[in-house]
Amino acid sequence: MSKDHPTGQQRSVIDWPPRPSVFAELLTPVEAAQYLRLDETGNHTPKSAVRTLTYWRQKGELKATRFARRVWYRRSELDRFLAVKTEK
Repeated sequence: MSKDHPTGQQRSVIDWPPRPSVFAELLTPVEAAQYLRLDETGNHTPKSAVRTLTYWRQKGELKATRFARRVWYRRSELDRFLAVKTEK
């Protein structure tokens, strides 16, 4: 599937999973990306959005919870991250 890019180029579109109607307290990386609305920017796939979350984690701007060999994000941490990023 392809979609017109604003520059007139074609780009591949990978479908995002359905957006949860209510987000749980503990989110997978893809759900966290959706919570931050990265799926609505038009320039992220689920894979690239997870890379963006990893980038923010590595910079120390976003904290994740690691257990069961997986990375999870607490909704309260995502809210804190948004508050810090919000212009004053």
